[in-house]
Amino acid sequence: MSAIRRILEWVRRKIFSITFLKFGVVGASGVVVNYGVSYACYIAGLSDIISLAIGVETAIISNFIWNDLWTFRNRRTLKLHLRILYFHVSRLLGFLATMASHYLFAYILGIPIAISYILAIGVGTLTNFFTSDLFVWPELPLEARVSDS
Repeated sequence: MSAIRRILEWVRRKIFSITFLKFGVVGASGVVVNYGVSYACYIAGLSDIISLAIGVETAIISNFIWNDLWTFRNRRTLKLHLRILYFHVSRLLGFLATMASHYLFAYILGIPIAISYILAIGVGTLTNFFTSDLFVWPELPLEARVSDS
């Protein structure tokens, strides 16, 4: 039982943190970038699917840059190419978590679609945050932080 309590305390500490707030601000900016680039590409004559793909990738790159420079700036322990690769993989996991949780909420639990979307986006956001926190910008172990001072 103490292991579960420790995990829940860790999750609570992470979610109620400045890091999570910054992550949310960056994510919100990514929505604006995604929409703006997608719409601009569509207006320029590209198909809606190609436009959306360009918008999504542009937002992913924008979010990576802002998270790397601002949200997790003191935690760049991995080489840049690995951070970019892991970030893309973590976004794929977030997408899969969003889709799977929407299916669970809407089609198995019977939650209305509009509410399911909101819940699923929340699950995807948490997945993106925790994969970023743990794998893309991992914290140094306490021993390494103390010895580097």
